[in-house]
Amino acid sequence: MTAPKSPAEFLLALLVSIRQVTGGRGAGTWAKVDKVQQKLGTDNRDAIDAAIRLAVKKNLMRADGDPPASIALTVDGVKLVEANRPAPPAPQSPPAAPQ
Repeated sequence: MTAPKSPAEFLLALLVSIRQVTGGRGAGTWAKVDKVQQKLGTDNRDAIDAAIRLAVKKNLMRADGDPPASIALTVDGVKLVEANRPAPPAPQSPPAAPQ
């Protein structure tokens, strides 16, 4: 995963990573912070903890522990991730038949 350029991008990358670690399961599926951190590819646990606190405050996730050991997306968090999902590639037209 490429490094996010802004705090908002980092927060979204964190939410997407939770969704990926949980296999795309619904809101309330818990993930270990360590696994999400590996998925993000960062050693900066302070940045992750700050993003978790902000996401909890914005009702995008729930956290267990202080510092958090496990995190889960809320319904609002899942909606935000899904709203920012890249569009699937357009289907290609079949090649023209020779005449």
